[in-house]
Amino acid sequence: MKDTTKNIIFENVKLFDGEKIIENATIVIKDGLIADVLDKDEAIQDDQAEFTGQVYNLKGRTLLPGFIDAHTHLDLHGMADTYDENLVEDKLRAIRAAKEMETTLQAGFTTIRNLGSVNGIDISVKAAVEQGIINGPRILTSGKILCITAPGSEYFNGLYEEVNGYDAFKEAAREQLKLGADVLKIMATGAIMNPGGVAGAVQPDVDEIKAVVEEGDKLNKKVASHAHGAEGIKNSIKAGVHTIEHGTFADEEALEMMLQHNIYYVPTLAPDYFMTEYGKEGGVAPFMVEKLKHKKEARIKTLRKAVEMGIKVASGSDAGTPYNFQGNNAREMALMVEYGIMSSQEALKTGTKIAAKACGLEGEVGQIKQGMEADLIVIDGNPVEEINLITDTKNIQLIMKSGKIVKDVLSRS
Repeated sequence: MKDTTKNIIFENVKLFDGEKIIENATIVIKDGLIADVLDKDEAIQDDQAEFTGQVYNLKGRTLLPGFIDAHTHLDLHGMADTYDENLVEDKLRAIRAAKEMETTLQAGFTTIRNLGSVNGIDISVKAAVEQGIINGPRILTSGKILCITAPGSEYFNGLYEEVNGYDAFKEAAREQLKLGADVLKIMATGAIMNPGGVAGAVQPDVDEIKAVVEEGDKLNKKVASHAHGAEGIKNSIKAGVHTIEHGTFADEEALEMMLQHNIYYVPTLAPDYFMTEYGKEGGVAPFMVEKLKHKKEARIKTLRKAVEMGIKVASGSDAGTPYNFQGNNAREMALMVEYGIMSSQEALKTGTKIAAKACGLEGEVGQIKQGMEADLIVIDGNPVEEINLITDTKNIQLIMKSGKIVKDVLSRS
């Protein structure tokens, strides 16, 4: 008897394929891949005519690519004061992170790019997902964040690898790659969420950043740069990084450089939203609340300008920061619409096709296209018209990762 467990047809569905809308589409899944994408005027190909497998009629629903979060911290738990993360022992943090990756997957995120974890927890959790020990999204890991010796790094014990000079940065990059990092993360400027960090202050020199890029290039690994200030952004681009994270105080020149060099921008609006929402009354560290006064509106203004200029924006939630819980990752896309910066369709692209390109996964995930991984989600209603549908997991009725169904409300209804 023919094995049909991996053969599925989704028919009569509104499709957002990561770029455009197709009304009344039919999608054929075979052996974990997207075998065909047909509109209402096309017939199933001859080789699919004798298709045997499960058929879903998705009238009234929208099918989209599985979401991609280009900036997370999977071993952070959304604690009001991130210093309290240090009080949780590493093995317990790893178990907690594994559980929360299931939550992230169930929220429709089939891929995440993790940009900094304590003592390689992300690398271990990725291995557990790949070995089938736990359910979770596809994880791109970075291991520790590379930074210069600077005040405030002790606020996140075990998160940073402090080094100084070109040779030391090369060695540190090699060490993270040896441990299994898929992407390298560097601090080009100070940080918001530690008491000693000055967000706009330049940290490593261009040559130090370049040392990390050179090591990543050897293995075709991308480099993500934490950069709030304009000079740190410019230094990062001169050194050859691939994505700018946060970009809060980018000036006109920095944005022009991002555009000219085809740099992807990951703005991370969600942390400001949640920390402002809860504030000191909710236990957010007072120094973080104080810094928010200078950066929240600046980041929104920068993102608006970047979009107007045509800079490519990828969605990254910075999940794990205060009250920014794992599984709430879709809030980032919703905020882009709420702030009047993008349409719902444009925001959805930031968490699908564009995010895939930013993460180096173009052609694999992020679109519903023939030959690509069958990562997809089915949402009750139309998020292209109402973006907030994606922020409530009750609306996500089916999730598929690499052709395997990991959530299916439809078959039970």
